[in-house]
Amino acid sequence: MRKGPVLVVAAVVALLLLSRHARQQTAGLPDLRGMTLRGAQLAARSAGFRQIAAEDALGRQRVPLLSTNWTVCSQRPAPARHSLTTLVTVRVVKTDEACPRQRPTPRAQPP
Repeated sequence: MRKGPVLVVAAVVALLLLSRHARQQTAGLPDLRGMTLRGAQLAARSAGFRQIAAEDALGRQRVPLLSTNWTVCSQRPAPARHSLTTLVTVRVVKTDEACPRQRPTPRAQPP
């Protein structure tokens, strides 16, 4: 029996199991609002999250190059326990700008 195909299959199975295990790992995502972008990135990484993205909260498509000059207005997902593979997205404004008003989330009407 040739060992090459067996080793490839074993490696694929091991990677799939590791990937599945990583998705099952969870941690508490802190409330990042009001932090500088740099502080929010450090806090999320300290909690174990590795996928962190930033968006211009004013919709001007600006790229926050200097992370200490931006303030977090909102985040997705909300602070709670999440899988460590979850993408954390923060919406930011420059530190001298006000955050845009958030639209209230409509509540479900009782039946």
